[in-house]
Amino acid sequence: MKKLSLAILLGCLLLTGCSKKEKLDVTSENIEMVTTAVGNALKDQDTKMVISYLSKETKKDVSDEKIKTAWNSLIADAGSFVDMEVQTYRPDDRNLGYVLYNYENKTLKLMLRFDDNMEIDRIVINPVHEEIAPVTTEEFTETVVKVGYENMLDGMLTVPNGIENPPVVILVQGSGSSNLNEEVYGNKPFEDIAHGLAKQGIASIRYDKRYYAYPEWDGVRETSLDWEYFNDFSSVVHQLEDMPVNHNQIYVIGHSQGGMLAPRLAYDHPEVKGIISLAGSPRGLEEIIKDQQLNALLDQGYKMEELEGQVKSIDDNIVKIQALTEETADDYVVWNFPLSYWYQMNQSRAKNYFDELKCDVLILQGEEDFQVFFDNDYEEWKKLSEGKDNVMFKSYPGLNHLFMPTIEGTTEDYQVPATVNQDVIDDMANWINNRELSKGDKNG
Repeated sequence: MKKLSLAILLGCLLLTGCSKKEKLDVTSENIEMVTTAVGNALKDQDTKMVISYLSKETKKDVSDEKIKTAWNSLIADAGSFVDMEVQTYRPDDRNLGYVLYNYENKTLKLMLRFDDNMEIDRIVINPVHEEIAPVTTEEFTETVVKVGYENMLDGMLTVPNGIENPPVVILVQGSGSSNLNEEVYGNKPFEDIAHGLAKQGIASIRYDKRYYAYPEWDGVRETSLDWEYFNDFSSVVHQLEDMPVNHNQIYVIGHSQGGMLAPRLAYDHPEVKGIISLAGSPRGLEEIIKDQQLNALLDQGYKMEELEGQVKSIDDNIVKIQALTEETADDYVVWNFPLSYWYQMNQSRAKNYFDELKCDVLILQGEEDFQVFFDNDYEEWKKLSEGKDNVMFKSYPGLNHLFMPTIEGTTEDYQVPATVNQDVIDDMANWINNRELSKGDKNG
């Protein structure tokens, strides 16, 4: 989920495509020249200049406001600008330009990928990876661990003190690029959850997203769910065998896209005894993106009758995505993802695995979530779960996508310091420990 959705939520700008005003040969010198120009324009928020380098296709999905919103989200807590470094890199016939923005409190990395026509076909901005210190209290102990498949990721194992072989939760993030705390504007929902569960006798492991840990690989490695989710999750499951937890009591808490994929993860790993979806959905990602985009336009004051062209373009993309087969799923990009990624998402939807799931399921949803919707997505879970006695539900008035308090109902809410609602943490802990909720709604 990108744009004013999960990419901005998780502190990352991901756009696709670019072009130049003049035809240039693909040389290291020209890559450096254009990278420097785009890097300076972005830093100075000269969005018109940035957009002037974008391809015709990309300009359909990019606006001054979107670029400014994403950039400002990244530099909100960065402090004063220090300097900028430009690099070029040309591995395996790929042409990449990098800009390191050094700020007082953090470093950001811009990656530009150029095609054979010297047009930029991918632009990504991420915070540079930072190590997170473990926390130890009277109630729990944290240990930094290395996890993952191929080039290890930083992880954090949180174990309650005084409990031998506690149940353990694997925390699975949503889309985008973020650290192991799933940090957003300084808010740390996964740290809140890990510490809250540990205080109630439950261990957990959380880990960096791969493109946060290795942003330089975005544009080098092709986008896939295997690379983004499945390989690392499988490795973590097996690595738990060497950690001081109960290997027969493994649970998954998936947030947003992680919650969408949780049924697939549990199906592939029968070791998983239960899954919790936090603001996940059984709907297609393309359907959620349509709702997000139209709601954003309506919030800007447009009327539906004024959006006929946009709706047709969105619906055309949805038709293309939903008709994909293994043979037609190529690297053509729709909404920042290649069709091969969309095909994987289609194949990984909850409806394809839900009937076969043997484990218990808990569906939690904030009622003021404007990214995954209470009236659509939460209700679709209930429809999918009809007749099943292994599924429980609970929704929370006044909570947003991060299960934190809603104020304005926009991404600005994420900039307000907050923590995950204690009732949500208590309900997850009670469900894991006892399969009970304080005030639950079983099968709707």
